[in-house]
Amino acid sequence: MAESAPADGGSAEPAEALAALVAKLRAELTGVRTAMRNRAVIEQAKGVLVQRLGITPDQGFDQLVRLSQRTNIKLIEVAAAIVGTTSPDPNAPDVVNLIDDELRQHVALSRAGAKKPDVVPLGARKRAGRTPEVEALQSQHQLLSARIAAARGYDEICDVLGTAPTAWPAPTSVLLTLLDPDGAQRGVGTFGVPGEVRSRWSRIPPDPGLPLVVAAEEAETLWLAGDEQTRRRFPVLGQPPFGGDTLLASPLICGERVVGGILLTWAEGLPDSEELRRYVAALLEPVARQVDALIRDEIASAWFHVAGEESGPAAPAQVWLPTVVDALQDPGALLSPVHEDGQLVDFRVEYANGLARQIFSGARVDPDEATLLAAYPALGSSTLLPEFARVLQDGRPRRLEGLRADPRTDGVPGPQTLSVHAVRLWDRVFAVWRVATEADLLYDQLLQAERIAGIGSFFWDLRDPEPRCSPELVALFHRGQGGRETARDAGRIPVEELSASVHPDDLLAVQDAVRRTIVEGRQLLAEVRGAGRVNGRRLRLTAEALHDETGNVTAVRGTVQDVTEERAIEARLRRAEEALAAQRHRLADERRAAETLQKTLLPTGPELGHLDGVEIRGRCRSPERVGTVDGDWYDATSVAGRGTVLVLGDVDDHGLSSMTTAARLRYAVRAHASLDLAPGDILTAVNGMLCAMEVEHTACLIVARYSPETRELRWAAAGQVAPIRYDAEGAGTVLSGPLGLPLGEVDQIRYTDTAVTLSPGDRVLFCTGGNATTGRSRADRRRGGGLELLRRAGETVDLTNFDTLLNHVLTVLNVPEDEDVCAILAHTP
Repeated sequence: MAESAPADGGSAEPAEALAALVAKLRAELTGVRTAMRNRAVIEQAKGVLVQRLGITPDQGFDQLVRLSQRTNIKLIEVAAAIVGTTSPDPNAPDVVNLIDDELRQHVALSRAGAKKPDVVPLGARKRAGRTPEVEALQSQHQLLSARIAAARGYDEICDVLGTAPTAWPAPTSVLLTLLDPDGAQRGVGTFGVPGEVRSRWSRIPPDPGLPLVVAAEEAETLWLAGDEQTRRRFPVLGQPPFGGDTLLASPLICGERVVGGILLTWAEGLPDSEELRRYVAALLEPVARQVDALIRDEIASAWFHVAGEESGPAAPAQVWLPTVVDALQDPGALLSPVHEDGQLVDFRVEYANGLARQIFSGARVDPDEATLLAAYPALGSSTLLPEFARVLQDGRPRRLEGLRADPRTDGVPGPQTLSVHAVRLWDRVFAVWRVATEADLLYDQLLQAERIAGIGSFFWDLRDPEPRCSPELVALFHRGQGGRETARDAGRIPVEELSASVHPDDLLAVQDAVRRTIVEGRQLLAEVRGAGRVNGRRLRLTAEALHDETGNVTAVRGTVQDVTEERAIEARLRRAEEALAAQRHRLADERRAAETLQKTLLPTGPELGHLDGVEIRGRCRSPERVGTVDGDWYDATSVAGRGTVLVLGDVDDHGLSSMTTAARLRYAVRAHASLDLAPGDILTAVNGMLCAMEVEHTACLIVARYSPETRELRWAAAGQVAPIRYDAEGAGTVLSGPLGLPLGEVDQIRYTDTAVTLSPGDRVLFCTGGNATTGRSRADRRRGGGLELLRRAGETVDLTNFDTLLNHVLTVLNVPEDEDVCAILAHTP
């Protein structure tokens, strides 16, 4: 009996055998592919011998074999050398296309039966003025061209360039790309490029910082070195697959059309040889031809599947473009650029679907002769033409929204709102546009209204597990986790998420309201606090039930409004109203206190009238007329044996604080007057007190002392205007004297007084309306034209009637209703 296999090796032997079989099959496949590539070169060499020597193909093959054996050179290399002698030298247009002298000699001796002399190895000497290096390059060019022509895939082309024996160093990596319609390049074949790098560069964007992109756009082969200047131009150099000391980036041009690109890198620099670089670049032509052939094979295969073998292959645009454009539900057209004197001036409609042709016809443009500017003259020249030109230039798609076409300038039957999407297809632009309908505009208007009002709507067919929600409602529930970006795609919110968005304390009430709506068909109206994603928000729910013909509820529709801001505004308004009411009460209390204090400060009837030989009349504007109580007051008092003291004051600001300061000033003036101080000294003393104790207030004050024995009136002013004296006939004069700064402005200041002797029947008017030093217009008026009008008051009013005189003061000075005014009139009988 046969021995059983060991337990640990029973499963290994079949696996090893399978791996060996796979390796053997791969080696055989590689050999077959190599043989097929080499066969094309050998057949070309046989054809050369048949033509040149007049022998049969079999004799030509025998000659190749014998020459290979005699020179100890592989058969394929001998064939490539023979074929290479027929390759034109770029620098020698008149080169003699001769077969190798050694081969000709060998054939002649063979026919004559003579002894064959020793032969120098093939390619060891100059022939027809060509160096061995040039002959080697020509031979390798022919060999590689044949192998490339025999390749059946993009990776196979890259393998030929990366592995075939050549007269120059083999490239470290090869990358083959196809040019996509939008200007990007798609990697389709590689050699020596790791898988992760190949995946990363499977699509190369139209970035001007990439060598392949620049080469394709400029239709020029780039030889790049890894120096600093080149790296600044192309920052990707040094990164796979753009590493290496030397790099070749070139477009693949078939005819006049760029079909793709190729990138070859060498870890070590190539020899500095123009011949070498020229012949390396010469390989790009057969690569481009084979890539174009592979593309056409792919297109033909796809076309045969669609149209049947009878139709045959077609050009790329003819294959799929009409089918795709006609299948669009929106107008679409392929536009080719129109140039004049090298400038892009328009786009011609190369192909348009039925919807686009209807639009052209509506604009009274022949669809078969339509151009962009003929269809949209104004919109095309201002927006579409420059944008489409940029699409051609950089290859980036453009999405233009909200474009307006005017019937007066664009030939459209009515105002249109357009959205246009344009992409580059090869050297053309493919555009799809949509004319917004009235329903589209109303829908957009509704969405904007929802956004402005913070309202989202929903519709819940009870047969569906989830309600359908408007974008604003989705945005409301996803605010902070993507917001409106999420709302563009999502249209439904799970019921569980809706339940989790209600505060637990409000959930039972909401569930009961929803149950009544679904079961009983009642209208739902509730306001709840949010939780979860809408935590801290307040939501107002409104919904109604929809019934079928039997009265059963089949669906529910409604709205959800975020009323957080509204409730916050209401709360702030309520707090503001409460604060305002409290402020009103406080101000009313202060006003009553200020009115009481002012009444206390103003002299009463017995204090006025006849005082030591002078008749006094005084008045302050009634607080009820202006709604405030200002710090204005006046005072008149007799000092035993020292005459009568008159005071007129005005504290800045208004209210209880001003009246409190006015009260302090009143009693301070009375106290200093009782000490028999002159008016100037009284102001100096009171100013010191105010600067020390009432730093937040200033005051205008005028103090006068009248002595009946001498009829002398001595007065001093701080921030007030000078008094006006009227004689018995009514003629007025402004008393001259120093006018000091208001009290409280500057400490350590001395005020001086002025004396004037009054005649029997004279009257003196003291009036105030505010702080004279603040530069307010009322003081300016009183110092100028206003004082002149007051001086001439006796010409128009009866000076014996004090009320009439005071009204005249208010009128001529144009004092506003909210401004304080006080006046005293002293009359010597």
